[in-house]
Amino acid sequence: MARLFLSVDMVGSTEFKARFTGQGAEAWLGIFKAFFTSFPLMVAGQIGHAFLEDDATPAISVWKVMGDEVVFVCEPGGAEELTTILTSVLKTMALYEERHFQQLPLRLKGTAWLAEFDDQNIEIEIPELSSGSGEHVDFIGPDIDLGFRIAKFARPGVMVVSLDVLEAVLGAENAATAAFYLMGREALKGVMFGRSYPIVWMLEAGGAMRFLPWEVEQDPVLAKATASEPAGAGELAATIEDMRLYLKKVHGRERPPVRLG
Repeated sequence: MARLFLSVDMVGSTEFKARFTGQGAEAWLGIFKAFFTSFPLMVAGQIGHAFLEDDATPAISVWKVMGDEVVFVCEPGGAEELTTILTSVLKTMALYEERHFQQLPLRLKGTAWLAEFDDQNIEIEIPELSSGSGEHVDFIGPDIDLGFRIAKFARPGVMVVSLDVLEAVLGAENAATAAFYLMGREALKGVMFGRSYPIVWMLEAGGAMRFLPWEVEQDPVLAKATASEPAGAGELAATIEDMRLYLKKVHGRERPPVRLG
């Protein structure tokens, strides 16, 4: 069984809360309560709309909330379903910012990754957190860790994705609804045996980078991104195969595509 994990995090939240030092949490609490209440509902609504003409709508739920970040989990039935879920979350991020952050120095950024639950990743119940309404399940494993490692390379308005997610989308019939940008490589602790990992951003196809002028001025990565074109399918596929070849030739590890559905 493969699960898709989606993280949406607030950018600028720490500095924003610090502005109200000495005024108590009530000065900013409402904004964050609204996010954790409204954003998951908007995601579910956007996904419901995207699958309106289908026989069933994928179920997506909140796995956990950490600081100013909400992490969703779902089980996509195939590559096309996964792609539509991702683009729906990107649309929700843009819509939420437009509705709620127009006059606030806050942005949203996303992360998406896949994990198969076999001998590498496990699902475990936490009895102390379970209640009469049901068991509390946590997910542990190297692929879970990978998602939180790449999350630090997301930027406002975009979604950083793992190579497994990228490969699934590239094989989907609706792959043309997504655009990907190769944003260099970064060494991630415990990932790829120390070899740098490709950082891949996802946007909706035809969508523009929605960075604000001062964000570009302060971050050279954003300046580079605004001048970049989406990567071609061939270049993206070569990036995936490079990773697979490295794991096989250097470490004797097979990394087959994640099985969906």
